Formats: sequence, structure tokens, C-alpha cells
Amino acid sequence: MHVDPGVGESSSYADQSAAPFFIVGSGRSGSTLLRLMLASHSRIAIPAETWYLTALLEELPFDRPLEENEIGTAISLMTSHFAWPDLGLDATEFRHRAANLTGVRLRDLVEIVYRWHMEIEGKSRWGDKTPAYIAIIPALAAMFGDAKFIHLIRDGRDVVKSFQRQGWLGPWMHGCAKEWLKAVEWDLKLGQTQLNERILRVRYEDLVLYPEVTLRGICAFIDERFEDQMLLWRKKVAGAIPDRQKKFHSNLSRDMNPSDVGRWKREMTSREVFVAEALMGTQLSRFGYERRYRSKLWNPLFAGTRAYCRRLLPVVGLQRRVFSFVGRRLQRGVGSIRRCSFRFRVK
Repeated sequence: MHVDPGVGESSSYADQSAAPFFIVGSGRSGSTLLRLMLASHSRIAIPAETWYLTALLEELPFDRPLEENEIGTAISLMTSHFAWPDLGLDATEFRHRAANLTGVRLRDLVEIVYRWHMEIEGKSRWGDKTPAYIAIIPALAAMFGDAKFIHLIRDGRDVVKSFQRQGWLGPWMHGCAKEWLKAVEWDLKLGQTQLNERILRVRYEDLVLYPEVTLRGICAFIDERFEDQMLLWRKKVAGAIPDRQKKFHSNLSRDMNPSDVGRWKREMTSREVFVAEALMGTQLSRFGYERRYRSKLWNPLFAGTRAYCRRLLPVVGLQRRVFSFVGRRLQRGVGSIRRCSFRFRVK
């Protein structure tokens, strides 16, 4: 799929106050918190993460009406996706609504879900919060020619510690840093295109420390009026977070706290800080985050650390996984022999 960044499909919506928007970035950056805040607005509905737009844009065209078989492919990709149950829309109802469309484009099918959420919530505008969509902003901008994008950025060191606590990306610092690095690299590339004017960068730290000021800035960007009820976002938590995800968002059960900012200063060892800044230091500085190891004298050690993490640790990690696998198999084999021996003695 190739999309010329900066070239967008003409929008079917003249009213910019109804234009969709996407919250993107790295995971563990506070995007669920921002979703709850914006979804507390009287006009805005934001469902759970969709995820399937990436697959749809890889498989199907968005710049022409779809053929019958392509419509079937799109429906199958959406309703069989792991994220579909989180969205609350019954697949049969979705197919019924799709069948009533004519001249169906990919955008029309995608918007069935968002518009259903608008209906049940009594809202008049939709947004999406799927962080990984930062990688497909050019395609989304082309399919939704009126869309805007909010890149929520958090200190990469806090992101790494959050990923480590969840255990999703393994124990190694370089593995936990990859998603954040990819997100900011995409942002830097997009900042050099015409799409830059459609992207608002928001720091998680500002959202936590100065929520009203930050939300007012976001509202101005998406052409909405700020509403005080956006600060009462906790009322949305129970119904907005899918059950399978609630354990990952336990902090949303309490109010925001300044201690949520810069947690790495309390939770990272000096060695971990050094490794994190070796991997992410340049990007941290570009987004205004102060580094502990700022002197250029550290650069040779940084380079060696990056080489070790990216070239040697994957090999070490593979060896550890192989040894662990073999060890488990040997333990099972010994256990089986012991059980057989026990049965033989009993007989």
C-alpha cells in the first residue's frame, strides 16, 4: 500500500466540527486516559481500540467503491478480529447495516461501528483511540480527508517501565523501548510532510499536571468547545474499558496524581536509566525531556550499549529460551520416567 502523504481524499463532510480524529502514539502513554476525557464531552464518542484498520488498509482499496467480494473480505476482517468483541456491536447487526449501503467504500463500512456508538451514546462526532495507527496516518488521512490526529507523547523511560511491569514485551530494555521509538520516528517523518498541520503533539505530563489547559488546547485543535465535565472522566471508566483490559488500567480507578509523572526517577536503577538513555536519548531530547546523562563524553559508551542491546542480547535471549525449553522438556521426561517406575513398583 502506497499513500502519498499530504494528498487526501475529498471529504464528504463540510462541517469540520463533525470531522473524525485519531489518538495515536506508543502504547502505555496514557491514551486511554485521554480517550476517557474526550469521550466525556457531550458531542464525542470514542469506542474501544479497533486495531483492524491496519489490516483493512493493507488488504483493500479505500479510493473507490468496493466489489462484492471485497465487501465480504472487509466484513470478515472486522468481525473476526480479536478486538471486535470489545466494540459491543453485534456482527449480525453490523452485516445488516452494511447490506443497506450503496456504492460502498471502505470508509462507509468502517464508520458503521463509530456511528453506532454515536447513536447509543447520543453523540454527534466520533474519534478513535488505537495508538498503533500512528504508523498508518498517511492512509487514514487519505481515507478520512477531514481527519485530525493527536499524538500523545510520554517520557520514553516511563513507557519502558510500564511495559516492563506488564511483561508484554519481555524483560529487556531494548525490547520495551521499540514501540516508543517507532512511534516517535513516525512522528518525525510525518513532521516533514504536509500532514504536519493535521497533527497535534500533546505531552502526557501536561495532561496530568495541567489537565484543563491541555484539554482546552486539544478542543481548539479539533474545533470543539471545552466542557467542564471532561475533567470528570472517572465516571466513564466502568463502562468504557473492556473487561479483558481492566487489569491493565488499574490506575484509572483513582484520580490523576503528579507522582504519575517521572516515575522512572523512582523506579529505575542508574544502570536502567543509562541503558534507556543510550537507546532513546536523542529522541527524548527532541521532545523536550531532560536526560540524566547529558554529557557528550557518554556517547562512546552509549554507542557500545546500543550495539550490545541490538546485536548480542537477542542472541543471548534466544539461547536462554532454548535452554529453558530443553530444561522443561528434560524435567517432563524425568517426571514421566518416575511415574512409570512408580506404577511398575506398585504392580
